Amino acid sequence: MTMKKSYILSCLLSLCCFQIFAMNPGNEEPDKMQWWNEAKFGMFIHWGPYSMYGGVYKGHQQRFGGAEWIFNRCKIPYLEYRENASHFHPDRFNADSLVLLAKKAGMKYLVFTTKHHDGFAMFKSDASEFNILDYTSFGRDIVDEVASACKRYDMKLGFYYSQEQDWGNPGGATARRPMNQGWAHPDSLLIDEYTQTHSGSWDGFQQTKSFEEYFNDVSLPQIKELLDRYGKDLSVIFFDYPVKTTKEQAAKVLDLLKEYPHIIINDRLQKPDYPGDYKTPENMVPKAEDVEGLYWESCMSIGNSWGYKSWDTRWKSPATIVNYLISIASLGGNLLLNVGPDAQGIVRPEESGCLVEVGKWMEGYGSIIYGSSRSGLKPSWGKVIRKDEGKRTVLYLCVDKWPDNGELTLEGDWRPRKATILQNGMPLRFSKGKGCLIVDVPEKAPETTLAGTPVIIRLELTKRLPAERLFTNSEKSVGNHGLDG
Repeated sequence: MTMKKSYILSCLLSLCCFQIFAMNPGNEEPDKMQWWNEAKFGMFIHWGPYSMYGGVYKGHQQRFGGAEWIFNRCKIPYLEYRENASHFHPDRFNADSLVLLAKKAGMKYLVFTTKHHDGFAMFKSDASEFNILDYTSFGRDIVDEVASACKRYDMKLGFYYSQEQDWGNPGGATARRPMNQGWAHPDSLLIDEYTQTHSGSWDGFQQTKSFEEYFNDVSLPQIKELLDRYGKDLSVIFFDYPVKTTKEQAAKVLDLLKEYPHIIINDRLQKPDYPGDYKTPENMVPKAEDVEGLYWESCMSIGNSWGYKSWDTRWKSPATIVNYLISIASLGGNLLLNVGPDAQGIVRPEESGCLVEVGKWMEGYGSIIYGSSRSGLKPSWGKVIRKDEGKRTVLYLCVDKWPDNGELTLEGDWRPRKATILQNGMPLRFSKGKGCLIVDVPEKAPETTLAGTPVIIRLELTKRLPAERLFTNSEKSVGNHGLDG
């Protein structure tokens, strides 16, 4: 290679490196992820015609899973479910009340189910008549009402959209579930045999189109409809259940999203080619190593079902939700907490009451959650949340197991400036131990404002620790492919 060619190549490489760095410097957070990473707490809403069943079909309680799956698990005939959906008339629904409940709970964003796996769109759609305006006499566009309320009350707006699973529009994917998850149908064996040989579908109407036709005629056009109407105000899209979606089909969705680079998408559009911006563990707090260096969000429901289940009795307490928030924040994640309104659009007292109590705790201590980051610490006595406040880093020690000897130890070479119990403002002494910091605490743990939640000690350090570089799921995936060759 000549000197001249070598020089030109060197300049081109330098320019490319500069452009890559300018788009996403190694120590800076992607702009669209900043608000999300600071928000930490959002509301998920699963709601549609499945709420009319409440988890019960022909007098039988659905045996397994969330009530939003009743169409599939109980193998309700296609025309029967659609006819029942035509009577969906949630005239007590109030979008303002829902958004204000989320704000009262201390939530910063809301993700609403625009279409779940039953195929019923909660918005006006030209791509399928199976929607709340064309298929019912209700006469209101629920998605539009939710979007408007979010704008009124300065709540970040997100949409859930089932892009693949669709049991109410021909050609949609129909994940197989055996009849023993639904009810004791007298023809269970025959139905199971039929679904086994028909890719999970249980009704001939579901097979009158191919998945390719469904994707091109319903899924892609509906995503475009939502983006055309709300794209500028939309912050998050939560896709779900990728099995059949091809790389080429996912690319068509992403082509639509190019016009809206501010929209964050999850990891469920298509796997493994499009891992999205963040991971979505469900109904669990993941292991630290599984989400290291990533943006992630755990979605959970207050009850035992995403959609309304009339006989649900397994409710999470406000203290349980707060403890989940603390655990998730200590690992650098977000919590998307679900409610499932009933057929009239009402959020049950068990859910709304829980959220109000969580909101009271957040009003007093939410500052340790918002804008927090992973601490990387795993003490035996509880959790540690990190926050960078001005020129200093603060560690919030959330103590579940109060020490008997009056000494709380934190492994590492720490240089604290001061330590204070948040619940009562009591200053604490501290000293260096062998490879650890020792904080002197009272013999008896102080009372907390919500029983069952930890005592919180604010440990202010003398300096700001180096920031952790987070990657979107896609960036991490690209990085891993590069390392693996």
